[in-house]
Amino acid sequence: MTYEPKRNLALSVEGLSPQKRGNRVQVWIGGAALLLFLVAGVSWGIGQFDSILAVTGLSGPKPISDSAFDVYRKMSFLPRPGRVGAPDFLLKTLDGQNRSLQQDRGKVVLMNFWATWCPPCIREMPAMQRLYEKFRAQGLEIVAVSVDQGNPDAVRKFAENLKLNFPIVLDPEQVTKQAYQVRALPTTYLIDRKGRVVAVGMGAREWDGESAFGLVEHLLKEKG
Repeated sequence: MTYEPKRNLALSVEGLSPQKRGNRVQVWIGGAALLLFLVAGVSWGIGQFDSILAVTGLSGPKPISDSAFDVYRKMSFLPRPGRVGAPDFLLKTLDGQNRSLQQDRGKVVLMNFWATWCPPCIREMPAMQRLYEKFRAQGLEIVAVSVDQGNPDAVRKFAENLKLNFPIVLDPEQVTKQAYQVRALPTTYLIDRKGRVVAVGMGAREWDGESAFGLVEHLLKEKG
């Protein structure tokens, strides 16, 4: 006698009483309904979670549009899709006053690490001054962090010779330089109005050209 699974299954189903058949159908229907309920609940929960993240600002980074990316590319900057807070500092200015990054909250900050013995730094400083004069009233701040060691008179004389009037702070022990992981001079950080790092770039740049103007205007127009 051969074993026929389909025939045996049919006989076992036919052998069920109407009441047992009904119970079996009810179990199947109940299981399917429970599964649909769980799927719908999970979907709703995910939607609510995304809404909460969006409201609290904890959602993932927004993608950068091609046009915005091109603004940074023209100045050889690579924008960061996920912005994090820039490390604060407390350094002395050339006139001996304390200055922190927190003081510039609400402004777009161009933070430049440099030294008087750095030829590329020397070349870009006059252009930075012209950029500062053009956009200062609109909310741009330039903070030049000198990593010169020793007597600050060399830094002061340098600033006077080039007629620089944007803030210059002194980091002779290079604590702030280390906090920002600066590996070469000059290095520039772009910081938004909320105090977050937008982009970072190494090397000198033409700060008084149309590409630089377009980048600063883009940052000034950001809503956060």
